[in-house]
Amino acid sequence: MEKWLTQRYAILVVVVATLWRLHLAAALQLHPDEAYYWLWSRQLELGYFDHPPMVAYFIWLSTLFSKSELWVRLSGPLAVVLMSGVLWRLALQIYKSVPLAAGSVILFNVLPLTLLGMIVITPDIPVLLFWSLSVYFFWQVIQRHKTWAWYALGVSFGMALLSKYTAILMLPSFLVYLLLTEDRRWLKTVHPYLALLLGLACFLPVLIWNSDHDWISFTFQSRNGLGGDKFELAQVAEYIAGQMLISGPITWLLGVVATAAVWRRSEGGVRKETLFLVCAAMPVILFFTLSSFRKTANPNWPAMAYFAFSLLVTHFCLQGYSKWRRSLWSVAVASSLALSLVATLHARFSILPLAKYSQAMADADFTNWFYGWRELGAELKQHSDYRYAISASHQLGAQIIYYTDGSLFAHTAKLSRLSQFDMWNASQTTNGKDGLFVWSPADNVGPEGRDFPPRTQAQTFSAYREGRVVRRYIIFAGNLPEAPTDTQPLNADQSLVQRSEPQVERSVMR
Repeated sequence: MEKWLTQRYAILVVVVATLWRLHLAAALQLHPDEAYYWLWSRQLELGYFDHPPMVAYFIWLSTLFSKSELWVRLSGPLAVVLMSGVLWRLALQIYKSVPLAAGSVILFNVLPLTLLGMIVITPDIPVLLFWSLSVYFFWQVIQRHKTWAWYALGVSFGMALLSKYTAILMLPSFLVYLLLTEDRRWLKTVHPYLALLLGLACFLPVLIWNSDHDWISFTFQSRNGLGGDKFELAQVAEYIAGQMLISGPITWLLGVVATAAVWRRSEGGVRKETLFLVCAAMPVILFFTLSSFRKTANPNWPAMAYFAFSLLVTHFCLQGYSKWRRSLWSVAVASSLALSLVATLHARFSILPLAKYSQAMADADFTNWFYGWRELGAELKQHSDYRYAISASHQLGAQIIYYTDGSLFAHTAKLSRLSQFDMWNASQTTNGKDGLFVWSPADNVGPEGRDFPPRTQAQTFSAYREGRVVRRYIIFAGNLPEAPTDTQPLNADQSLVQRSEPQVERSVMR
């Protein structure tokens, strides 16, 4: 096996995986969430309703020359290349083993999380990147005794917080390691506290933005991530199944076994290198496991854990252990790669005939979200007499703006949860103007559709994938209701769940 675990083959895997990611990024239409984040990048701010601003900054930078799907998503494939280099260097520093470093990089690149997930531009891309850099800088502190690395860690921690609020979990993760080892001596110095202040200083713009908007982003995310009013074991099982999907079932189980093995050896002494990896990965996964008792955590929420997780699994299987453990690593890589290839090939070429087995499975296929938007945009652009559209969701509104090349200003009706659309002032009034209502039968449009025009007066448009209808849209051309004349700031006491007033939201496109 060692003849394959070399720097040469690790680079080959990274290159091939990157080329495949770039092809997918160029070929697949934007996911609704991606279009929403792209819209943020057209109006840069210190913060946004749903998340901190880093994803918008990444998209803004990558779309300076083009706003095509590839350029919107470009930072994802590039981030994986950078993280692969960091992982290689970290593994060599920790274990001084080229086969182990190569194995870690290979495993990381074939995870479904990175092979498919990292082409979808979301806040998970910047938070995983800066979390990975933070893990690297933390190792420079505790093993190589580089005082400067505390301040690099502070900056990367701040950048992670600017990417996603869940980056705050870095603090307990690293603190647990310090408390369990002799490296706790660093807590008696000024450096970790100054590094923390530096990170919070980087995060200050988001704090300022939230203070100006009644802390609405913090309120929304706390309810979104930690909501729920009852404990259900089934939600935990669903979360664990999601983790097996984004990492591969064998890979995930090996990570759990590796963690359990660390604690079984705790009385006889654990190598601090392995404890370091456990603390850099497992507290995040465990946190969302516990939170799933109240509300199921989405599979991507603990994404930042899988950088160190890949090295933990590879070390458990390859570092001086029996042949059967090395075989387990090969099985883990093969199973993760197979799952990744099935998902990506199906996303690109629709290789799974799901409709032949179950229409429900075909309808629930998550890769359907990469299709139909360009065709919907082309249909809407035929209504050249109209410049405004009202949609039933922020994602649909963003897709309308992106795939009509900005020829339609989009608004969201007051039908579902609040979004960034509610935070922007109207650039042009729509009062008394004719526009388009666009919604799908699956959208919540109020009792019997009372918040939107009757369907009998509208036309229906079907979006297809390989000759099969994946979504239908109802398009009604008519007079828009009056928008509110005064823009009142939103506050945390407003409903974040459902609204029913048939009023037009503020426009964003510029």
